[in-house]
Amino acid sequence: MTREFISMSVFAGLLIGIAGLVFLHVGGLGGAVLFAFGLMSVSISKSLLFTGKAGYLPYKESLQLLPMVVLNAVGCLLMAGIAYSTIKDSANALATLDTIMAAREAASWNIVITSVGTGIIVTLALYGVRNGTYLPLLYGVPVFIMCGLPHSIADAFYYWVAILHGDFAPWMIAAWLYSVVGNYIGCNLPRWFMGKEF
Repeated sequence: MTREFISMSVFAGLLIGIAGLVFLHVGGLGGAVLFAFGLMSVSISKSLLFTGKAGYLPYKESLQLLPMVVLNAVGCLLMAGIAYSTIKDSANALATLDTIMAAREAASWNIVITSVGTGIIVTLALYGVRNGTYLPLLYGVPVFIMCGLPHSIADAFYYWVAILHGDFAPWMIAAWLYSVVGNYIGCNLPRWFMGKEF
């Protein structure tokens, strides 16, 4: 791993953490729309986001995704540490966090299935960016959030905030790993279906 790979992977997690922080404070459709800033920033900075690369890396380079997703989670931890002081006394932010945690805990292994949807949306949103339009990204991000579809990196941020708040539970580890698997599958479906067109 090069220094650039490490720094750009951590940076991507930090950017998604910023988006997660906005969503916790604003919530609802407004927060979902503003969350798009995170993915736009990842795209503009060309940082290394697991869900941004999983559907585009050649299969023979897929092992890069393992350290990338871990480093994305480290970036989320950094942002959670920065953001926690703005969340711990905010009833609205904590209520939104509780809602997310309750949904993830109740979902169990079904997170694998629902995370597939997020992977499809993120990959197609970035496909739009690669073809000169940010519209799929601006619409796609609110779509997966408002539908309650898990994004593994955003969820890493939410789990870190919950842990900093003293709410660690073992199910979080399994839920996060399930979302990583589901996102990976979903990120690859567009190229599987679209073939050469993709």
